[in-house]
Amino acid sequence: MGGNMVNQEFDIVGIGNAIVDVITDVNEEFLNKKELRKGLMSLVDLNSIKSLSEEIEIKANVSGGSVANSIVALAQNNIKTAFIGKVGEDKVGNSFIKGLEKENVIFANTAQSDESETGRCLVMVTPDAQRTMSTYLGISQKLNASDINKEVISHSKITYLEGYLWDLDDAQEAIKKAIKIAKDAGKIVAFSVSDVFCIERFRESFLDLVNNEANIIFANEEEIKSLYQKDNLEDCLKIIKQQNKIFAITLGEKGAIIINKDEEIQIKAQKIEKLVDTTGAGDLFAAGFLLGFINERDLEYCGNEGVNFASKIIQIYGARL
Repeated sequence: MGGNMVNQEFDIVGIGNAIVDVITDVNEEFLNKKELRKGLMSLVDLNSIKSLSEEIEIKANVSGGSVANSIVALAQNNIKTAFIGKVGEDKVGNSFIKGLEKENVIFANTAQSDESETGRCLVMVTPDAQRTMSTYLGISQKLNASDINKEVISHSKITYLEGYLWDLDDAQEAIKKAIKIAKDAGKIVAFSVSDVFCIERFRESFLDLVNNEANIIFANEEEIKSLYQKDNLEDCLKIIKQQNKIFAITLGEKGAIIINKDEEIQIKAQKIEKLVDTTGAGDLFAAGFLLGFINERDLEYCGNEGVNFASKIIQIYGARL
């Protein structure tokens, strides 16, 4: 961690799963044979990820994890960033930290070792550009309160959390601690809902965070409907508009909608020449939005920037521009 962290000011610190994304092309038969549900993410153990990895050809290897993807995109746009996550003292962990450092992201934790290895996510892309993921969380899921870097959070304008964290055993305490540090320092908390399955497992605590703690919330249409258990977006928007905060909701090919207190801002989609791989679309939307926000631009600009970033990422492989 070094002495360079102390008293350093950051625009944003992300807290998330430290996972290396392993990207590959597969066909539908491969998914059927492995009994993987297309378009969804499933959690697997170390043996499963190793055996799956033996049957594929790796296209790309990137320091991934939803929040990490957003943080890297911000760092690439000259935003002062830090990341808190947990990696092992192994080859994959080393490549994760190096991948962040190469992008000028400060890794605000140290590698730690136990019997689990650094987390990785096998991203299997089918010809229709859908991504199916098998994730081994490994040591990333052992993030706990002692991993939370108080110095960095209290010196960051925004603390950005992902819903995927809730699947971790001790992360609830870590999240509470991080939010408290940010709030006590008068800083902003941003939260990305992440995944419909996460919502179904942790709806109560997600709603608590959205209603009582977060200042900026990112979700897609499916996620927001699941969160509020409504069948249509309009019903969700009615609830959201009473909340006195910012919601940035992506609507796929329909663009996005930004709610600021009771104001509604429609963001148009951009024309996509060639859809290659939807990996990272939500992560990059959040990055574009936050880039505008940190640079104190208006919310319509932020929303357009989000759509702009997301449009670029789905025309290339992986979650990095």
